[in-house]
Amino acid sequence: MIPFSSRLSRYLAVQMLAGLALSFSVIVTIILLVDFVEQTRAIGTRVDIPATELFMLTLMRAPLLIEQTLPFIFLFGILTALFRLNRRSELIVMRASGYSAWRIVAPAVWISLIGGLLGAMALNPIGSALNARYEAQEASLTRTGNNRVQSNPIWLRELTEDGYVIIAAADVDGDAGSVTRPRFLYYRQVEGGRPVFDRRIDAERAVLRGGFWGLENAIESTPGQEPETLAALSLPTGIERQALFERSRSPRTIAFWDLPGVITAASEAGLTTHRFELRWQTLLALPLTLIAVSLLAAAATLRLYRLGGAASFALAGGAAGFVVYFVQELLASFGSSAALPPLTAAWAAPAITALLALAYLASTEDG
Repeated sequence: MIPFSSRLSRYLAVQMLAGLALSFSVIVTIILLVDFVEQTRAIGTRVDIPATELFMLTLMRAPLLIEQTLPFIFLFGILTALFRLNRRSELIVMRASGYSAWRIVAPAVWISLIGGLLGAMALNPIGSALNARYEAQEASLTRTGNNRVQSNPIWLRELTEDGYVIIAAADVDGDAGSVTRPRFLYYRQVEGGRPVFDRRIDAERAVLRGGFWGLENAIESTPGQEPETLAALSLPTGIERQALFERSRSPRTIAFWDLPGVITAASEAGLTTHRFELRWQTLLALPLTLIAVSLLAAAATLRLYRLGGAASFALAGGAAGFVVYFVQELLASFGSSAALPPLTAAWAAPAITALLALAYLASTEDG
């Protein structure tokens, strides 16, 4: 059947879009308020910055936060629209005129499908790009002394035989296992555990090669001595490329269209990509997730209002949405640790939810 072909289906779609707009405005307002307070606490207390700039930082983070709350926006939006129609007895009239539950639910399914595709293919890339700008601007605001924006700074700490070493770099390429403009600050611990600065090594670039850092154009500085220039230098390390790769790349900050390339490059380099494959599958499953919560909302609100208990059913549907979210996050944690395949971890919860909601709707419609 062609979507929104009849006047009644278009009317239902408009009502559902109105419910989604209301849900979207409420949830986004809460997100902006909470995140603005967080920005004020994290940045405003450390740097003298006007409230307008803090609000702009909040807006940069908003798209990714909205993407994470899309299932709740659709759950409460469809729930609100159908409950309002039910309370006004419009659903009773539709059912009495021979309009089936499936035709009532169809507009919600189509809107959820379109919303899921737009969320994965458009909202996610925009959110990833704005989040990268946010991180760069946050780093430039909170950094003291040097205000130059660094593309992907990194700090690492590693124990040595007589102390520890702190590794600071301006940029990191997790796929290649290299860092740019690294500084190796060596400290040794004396009696009482007090650290004493031992030496510093600066380089243009350092690459991880089988348990060693390979430094290019290194300069070693020791207290009380002249700096020594070294063409190349190898430093032992226990840091692995996998740790560097995961430290430099967060799956949530990689755009939908870039994830396949990152996964392929990491696999060819022999790196584990469970977390990134899970993120890819989660975005692919976003349309099904939104369809599942919409079906759940429909199952909770199609009980006729005159029979009583409609409000309780609607509240139960909202609570069920939180349960689904908890299960999905639990499966995601198993998937990121490779305890479950990414495909199973991403698709299981929305698929089961959709099937259960369809089964309930079928029993309600056909007995």
